[in-house]
Amino acid sequence: MTLLAAALICCCLSCKQKPIDPSTLSGDLEKLTEAIAKDSTNAELYYLRAQYYYDNKQIENAQKDILRCLALDNTQAKYYVLSSDVYFAQKETDLTEENLQKAIELDGKMNEPRLKLAELYYYERMYDECMSTIDEASKLNPHNPTAYLIKAFCYKDLKDTANYLKMLYLVKDQDPKEIKAHLELGYFYQQKKSPEAIAHYQNALLIDPDNEEINYNLALLYADLGDYEKAKEQYKILLSSTKEGDYAKNALYNLGYISINVDQDYAQGISYFTKAIEMDNLFTEAYYGRGEAYEKTKEYAKARADYERCLKITTNYEPAIAGLNSLDKKK
Repeated sequence: MTLLAAALICCCLSCKQKPIDPSTLSGDLEKLTEAIAKDSTNAELYYLRAQYYYDNKQIENAQKDILRCLALDNTQAKYYVLSSDVYFAQKETDLTEENLQKAIELDGKMNEPRLKLAELYYYERMYDECMSTIDEASKLNPHNPTAYLIKAFCYKDLKDTANYLKMLYLVKDQDPKEIKAHLELGYFYQQKKSPEAIAHYQNALLIDPDNEEINYNLALLYADLGDYEKAKEQYKILLSSTKEGDYAKNALYNLGYISINVDQDYAQGISYFTKAIEMDNLFTEAYYGRGEAYEKTKEYAKARADYERCLKITTNYEPAIAGLNSLDKKK
């Protein structure tokens, strides 16, 4: 499901001759298929192969195997949990809920189906049901950062800022490596342009140093706070590990913007804008930025070409129209 990582389940298998070590089969499609051919009534083997198919996004095959598994043995809660995952992947929310409820019925002390059920309720915007299910999960295990994270998202949607922050800090305290809590806190304080966001993003980077989104947001925050040197440093850190994609091209654009508007280094700005355009030849803002830099350096023909290119990509792009009017006056 969308918020939660699937739990790694180690199972014990047995065959007629000797016990089978699950570690030799789990995740190995060929071995699982061979084992099933030898023991076609072993529900655990179908479960493991269904898990393999699910993990590899082969949902139709996963469904066939988990249904066969349940036909052989309908007493194991974990089988219904995997079945719920398969149904959720197909947006079959009613069947997802039915299988999770069955898992809870079979094993009342198992928290995984409750957390997935809470997530399902959140997905369907059934906030009361989500909160109630989380409270049940928390009674079984008060140390439950996943439950509190889901609750935080509920409070966020309900615009209950105080409880939203309370849950995020609780998640962070219970699991300092839960990156989503650091990210959410960073987002929250960044929207307020508060320096407090910096520490949360830095904590997130300790967990995932190459995360494009975190590096980009931190750089953007530094720029919003007027610390352009740190912003440039953070964009360059991002570009050292990210060579393509939206974060990379936007980082190049923002470096170009800082170069011409803050540093007044037009040659450097042109270089950054050109690199952004090389990554996306329909990047209107980058053409405009480069045109503006060319205009500042009195390379009017190049500036006009970039402004005109903007208008070919984005009709009636007002900054480009203003740029052309400015060039006409200079001419």
